[in-house]
Amino acid sequence: MAKPGQIAGIDCDASAAGGIRLVLMFRLEEMCALRDEALDYGNPEGVHDMRVASRRLRSALRDFMPYLSKRQITSSLHEIKNIADALGRVRDQDVAVLALEKLAQKAPPLVVAGINGFADLRRQKREEARAGLIRTLDQNNLAALRLGFANSLEAAIAPTGRKKSKAENRSAPLVTYRDVACLTILNRLADLEKLSNSLYRPLDIKPLHRMRMAAKYLRYAIELFEHCWGQRAAIYAKKVAGLQSSLGELHDCDLWIDGFGDDLSQAEKQRATSGAEAVANEHAAASIWLLGHFVRLRTKHFRNALARWYEWETRGLSTNLRNTLGVLSQTAAPSDAKAPDEGVELTLASAKKA
Repeated sequence: MAKPGQIAGIDCDASAAGGIRLVLMFRLEEMCALRDEALDYGNPEGVHDMRVASRRLRSALRDFMPYLSKRQITSSLHEIKNIADALGRVRDQDVAVLALEKLAQKAPPLVVAGINGFADLRRQKREEARAGLIRTLDQNNLAALRLGFANSLEAAIAPTGRKKSKAENRSAPLVTYRDVACLTILNRLADLEKLSNSLYRPLDIKPLHRMRMAAKYLRYAIELFEHCWGQRAAIYAKKVAGLQSSLGELHDCDLWIDGFGDDLSQAEKQRATSGAEAVANEHAAASIWLLGHFVRLRTKHFRNALARWYEWETRGLSTNLRNTLGVLSQTAAPSDAKAPDEGVELTLASAKKA
């Protein structure tokens, strides 16, 4: 996986607007620059790298949204999401094909044909997804996105132009980039802590998935802003990355388990269909073996996730991270804050009320 590029020229103690502009334009160009690699199907990592770049862009947009006019950039947000979705559809099939190929090598002979059949179905879906990705990553589309995003971002950052009173000027100093960084990381950390109880209900899939997403958002936020604190913050990104990885593997197992459960239900129907009994049995045998495999693997990844969170808590890493940031947690804005429809004057007061 390609590492995120370092963004030069950001002054953490200057007004946040300049830093926001630099970050978002850099992340957009970083994603678009990976187009050719993503369309080189001889190397599946190209799709993966561009997908990760799209995630970093969307995560930064999510972090900065309380300080932007969402109405101004809605169109660009939809286009970026479409790109991320198209990349995700190809990457999901790449991962599935690779996993099934590896499993076929160690599976009992009785189920190998069935596993290869599942892999063939995934390859067909991948070809369809690749065709869609080619259309989505058309050069003209990306050029239009670059231009449209740059223009809409300027409008989204621009202040309303409302004249402030003297009292407002005294009580609401402009938000610095470091202020935004602190508020964002604190909110992402609070989200993760809130969802950590899901680890104590290992069979409740949806909360565990939300915890995975919260870990991802916290990791990306720390990585985005860590230059404001240097290596003191980087260690927390690595720890959260480990937790995110374990929760991600757990989530993948849940998807496989759900899918093969459906396959078994369909196999039962096929067995009742004239002439389809042999095929249904072959598929059913492979589904049962794969279902058992992913149930066992899920337990392993759940234990890893639980152990990583236990380490996080027992070492007091949440408190340490807050101390590293050097801010009070009560200054944080709500993590799901909605941006106003007009341009936003970047002030601490507006950040808290957003």
